[in-house]
Amino acid sequence: MNPDTPLRRVPAVLWRRSGTAVVFLPPGAPDPLTLAGSGPEIWELLAEPRTLDALVTLLAAAHGADPDQVRADVEPVLDQLLESGALERFGVAPPSNIRSR
Repeated sequence: MNPDTPLRRVPAVLWRRSGTAVVFLPPGAPDPLTLAGSGPEIWELLAEPRTLDALVTLLAAAHGADPDQVRADVEPVLDQLLESGALERFGVAPPSNIRSR
């Protein structure tokens, strides 16, 4: 994951906070998914585009945690959210399947 690429929640994701978790349904997903633990805080922070580095800085400062440990914890969550279709890379053009001649 490029730490300088901003990520944000996909606007079409349906979601709701449920107690200490966030339940969300990405577009086209057959079933809702749940974020627990630090996931809801990450989800809230991604209401606006943020880079991995910005997330790590904010979370490490908020919790008095080691940034390297925060990065190790946050990166897999972001990877899963990207894979599920709940997050998108903001300001990055999608790959083109059109070849120039």
